[in-house]
Amino acid sequence: MFKLLPHLKIAHKLLLTELVMTLSMFLVFIVFAFGSHYHNLRTHMIRDILVQTQVVATSIGPAVMFGEVNSLTKTLEPLTENQNIRSITIFNQHHQAIQQLNPQHPQSTAVWQWLYPFFRDMEVSTPIVVNEKTVGTLQATIKQAQIVDVLIGFAWSNALAVLAAALVGCLIIWRLNRNIVNPIHALQSFVSNITRNHHYDQRITIRSQDEIGMLGHDINNMLESIRQRDAQLQTELEHRKIIEEKLQFLAHYDKNTQLLNRHAFEEAITRKITAPPTSQSNVYLLLLDLDRFKIVNDTFGHNTGDKLLLQVAHRLRGNLSQKDAIFRLGGDEFAILLDAPGRQTIEQVCKRIIQTISAQFIVDDHEIHIGVSIGIAQLRAGFDSKTEVMKNADVALYQAKDAGRNTYRFYSEMDEANTSELRNLREALHFALQNQELELYYQPIIHTQLLKTIGFEALLRWRHPTKGLLSPDQFIHLAEGSGLIVSIGAWVIHQSLKQLAMWQEMFDQDLFMNVNISSRQIDDDSLSDTIRHALDFYHISPRTLNLEITESMVMRNIDAAKQILYSLKQLGIGIAIDDFGIGHSSMNYLKQLPVDILKIDKQFTAGIPHDKVDIAIVDALVALAVSLNLKVVAEGVESAIQFEYLQYKLCHHVQGYLFSAALSASQTTTFMADFPESIPAVFRKIASADNQ
Repeated sequence: MFKLLPHLKIAHKLLLTELVMTLSMFLVFIVFAFGSHYHNLRTHMIRDILVQTQVVATSIGPAVMFGEVNSLTKTLEPLTENQNIRSITIFNQHHQAIQQLNPQHPQSTAVWQWLYPFFRDMEVSTPIVVNEKTVGTLQATIKQAQIVDVLIGFAWSNALAVLAAALVGCLIIWRLNRNIVNPIHALQSFVSNITRNHHYDQRITIRSQDEIGMLGHDINNMLESIRQRDAQLQTELEHRKIIEEKLQFLAHYDKNTQLLNRHAFEEAITRKITAPPTSQSNVYLLLLDLDRFKIVNDTFGHNTGDKLLLQVAHRLRGNLSQKDAIFRLGGDEFAILLDAPGRQTIEQVCKRIIQTISAQFIVDDHEIHIGVSIGIAQLRAGFDSKTEVMKNADVALYQAKDAGRNTYRFYSEMDEANTSELRNLREALHFALQNQELELYYQPIIHTQLLKTIGFEALLRWRHPTKGLLSPDQFIHLAEGSGLIVSIGAWVIHQSLKQLAMWQEMFDQDLFMNVNISSRQIDDDSLSDTIRHALDFYHISPRTLNLEITESMVMRNIDAAKQILYSLKQLGIGIAIDDFGIGHSSMNYLKQLPVDILKIDKQFTAGIPHDKVDIAIVDALVALAVSLNLKVVAEGVESAIQFEYLQYKLCHHVQGYLFSAALSASQTTTFMADFPESIPAVFRKIASADNQ
């Protein structure tokens, strides 16, 4: 039975348990009742027989004493009639049986007579006393058949009572079990429904405060915890999804510009290379590098630089279709992958990009002008590797920068050879300064009225071990691109002022020196300290030093240039605008800047006296300088008639091959020592007279 219990339902288990308990109670009750009833019947029977035997014993005392057996038998007859007495025996005082009677009674026909042997006979003894002297004993053997008959009747009546009680009990138990099992069944159905449908918003109705009610309450709490956990998990999943989307975005997009990043670029270019070639279009890689972006970062800070990059990204996107992929590779470097039928389409795109990027940017109330150089390489699907395509585009980009920046170049093998040579030259430039390969040449500046040397322009030369003497236009852009221009520029300032100190001591304390400054130098914070240190070290008066800057350097960012030039002017030095007139300067800007000298470019003086346009330009520039109280220097003077015209127009300072080319330091010293013999003969008499 116990093995079957695990397979029964709770209702059946409860019913079985309650029935077993009820039957057990009834069994105990019946056993107790039967035992009690049997004891009572037996006790009453023995008492009744004892009473009879005592009466008889009193009557038979003399007969026993005198041995009168016949009288004994007659006296014992009332006892023999008792249905419960099996035998009667009289014992004398020596305990010898003197008389024994075995009454014969009708045999019982009851079906339960087989039970009689289980109830053994009982014996009761009564002393026979005469004159307070025991003369014998009356012993009666009692059978319990009548007791069994009574007990059987008692059993039937109790069985009917038990059956009726059991039926009533089962009904009561069934009703009670419904109150217990139904809530459990409802609980089980509810939990099954929750498990099957996962509707954790449902709740159990609590109808009792017992264990089942407490269990329902706990299940409700558990469901609430599950609901809260699910809500939290859902929130976490949504948060994780957002994070994954952000990570996916960060993995493929640049945070600042929102353009695709280098990782996405490498994946895209790999797909393009491995894709089967098509005849409809060709794939081109455009590698873009912003010109003068480092100056923006150094001048206005990286925050402004980041905002500028964002505007650049917007302009690039505005010039391309949505299907064209634009990437920010890092810093100020961008890349574009375009499908185009041919070079003409790419050229049109590049021109639009250059025009767009060259337009003025307004960032944090600053007017910023930058450019963009573009290198272009065509992808040959199935043939080129990613590294090779990048190298080709980089070579083309280098050529674009070498061509003056803010332009574009397509890759060619010839350009690659030239680029390789330039890179070798740039690498050699790193060691030029420490190997003492750099030299300064000096071109005299002549006063047109006094006809004397009043100053010099310091010009840098590189004496290359294999290529010979190189002019600045052959390597200065390499120095600017690599950042070497700052250290080279500092060396030029110290070397030129050192030489000026020697010539001032030898010839004239008023001699001055013009030193060219690059855009990278003027943006360097250490320029002022370098100049101040050199002036103090060589004991040079600041008024005898002029810094030459180009017109394009000033106009690229007038606000920054104005601030920097005024800080340099505080040192007491002069500022000269070189190549004035060939750019797109604004007269209003020129009025705002602390300029002392204008240098007229040689392309205008070359037309004197035949080109009316050049003459008009020179006249206007000289008049402008005079009206602004500026000194003016004409470059490229190579003939006497040019000199005489400029002298007539009150252009006080000139320099050019008419008087001297750029000379080494020793040649310049000789030129000064031999004056006026060192100048053309036509001017010697005038120079000698002026010196007298």
